Amino acid sequence: MRPASRGGFTLLELLVVLAILVVSAALVLPSLGPGTATLRLRAEARSIVALLRQARQLAVSQRRPHTVAIDSLGHAVVIRGDDAGSPVSRLPLTGEVRLKAEEGEPSLTFTPRGTARETTWLLEGAGGRRYRIHVEAVTGRVSLRREA
Repeated sequence: MRPASRGGFTLLELLVVLAILVVSAALVLPSLGPGTATLRLRAEARSIVALLRQARQLAVSQRRPHTVAIDSLGHAVVIRGDDAGSPVSRLPLTGEVRLKAEEGEPSLTFTPRGTARETTWLLEGAGGRRYRIHVEAVTGRVSLRREA
């Protein structure tokens, strides 16, 4: 009589499979680095656009000016109401990006009518990736454009 064979894997087979997975991950993960940096920069740009739109909406709904400013010391973007008190909202920037005013000032005030000065901010990330954030003067519309 033959003994019944047991199903399953030996320890050696499991170790070989794990070794193959480790080698595969070591080959694939470095190639994902630049892709994730691009995604992080795009997410950062969209967050800044959302903050600008929030400031415009607050100015219109509360019927008082709201200012959005680049805080280079705190490495953030902040919304302030018409009083000089604490920020209404603050968006910290990641350490790997730089935000600067390309056209206009590093601060932008939305009026109660939703208008603002024509302004373009430039967001730069690692590897030379860039996004332009533009605010139209008459409408206060905020747009985002990736630079090639």
